[in-house]
Amino acid sequence: MLAKKFGFGVGIALVLPMLIHYGVSTFTPKPKWDNYYTYDYYQYQHASEEEKKKLEEERKKKEEEYRKQRKVFERNLFYVATPVGIMAIVVGSFIAIQAIGAGLIFGGIFTLIDGFCWYWTELHDWMRFVSLLVAFITLVIMGAMKLKEKK
Repeated sequence: MLAKKFGFGVGIALVLPMLIHYGVSTFTPKPKWDNYYTYDYYQYQHASEEEKKKLEEERKKKEEEYRKQRKVFERNLFYVATPVGIMAIVVGSFIAIQAIGAGLIFGGIFTLIDGFCWYWTELHDWMRFVSLLVAFITLVIMGAMKLKEKK
């Protein structure tokens, strides 16, 4: 019975962040580098100086397009993963079935990490602080409430 509980808990913890990540990817597809990167080494090596400048400009333009599209995906993932992760922690705290509750709590934590990791470099320091503070306070309050009940 313990193995089943562990299996369900780990399954929920691993599937939840993937569900959110690929759910966001469905509506805001993550750009594929291959669609933007068309560098041909042979063509570049045998090009004139003028052609090389043109190829470099095209490459830079495509890199910028790729960066813009990637930032849209990362931003959307952050804005979905953060509240979903916090909600999963809260809901998991109130579910009486231990395996499901623990799975949601860990899944919420992993979902938060996924959202933070992708968008961390784009966040302002105050947004990092506030979002981490909310996550930390949620964990402390939910942990205190649930662990206090057992005493």
